Amino acid sequence: MSRGDPFAYVIAFSGDEFVMVRHRHRAWEMPGGRVEPGETPDHAASREFTEETGMTFEPVGYLEVDGGRVVVGLVHSSCVEQRPSEEIAEVRLFTELPDELSFPEVEYRDMLDNARRMVETFKRGKNISASASPLIKPLPSE
Repeated sequence: MSRGDPFAYVIAFSGDEFVMVRHRHRAWEMPGGRVEPGETPDHAASREFTEETGMTFEPVGYLEVDGGRVVVGLVHSSCVEQRPSEEIAEVRLFTELPDELSFPEVEYRDMLDNARRMVETFKRGKNISASASPLIKPLPSE
């Protein structure tokens, strides 16, 4: 993802599928964007997700990445709502990453794998306070 201003994006699951958006000027990516002045990363992630997909989600965990935050969650809507806009051309559920991505696959692969583990842990009713991966830094309490 971009390394400029802080960003936040969402990996949200509906069953075994996750939501991605096709940006009009790039390709497929996770819903998200820049953290605006005075906004928390969590609020930015929620705002961007709703703006880009028309859906809401329940956060179940967080991953800190270079330059931002990835919020992991469960989609509240039962289906993907098409939200073509000036920025977003399409919203779709996937079981695997598509071939055409806005950013290198390596930037998505680890986050998606960690997000899947986090959701499975959440579904089993365990407390998620930190990632089991030594590569993911735990976040300070907010």
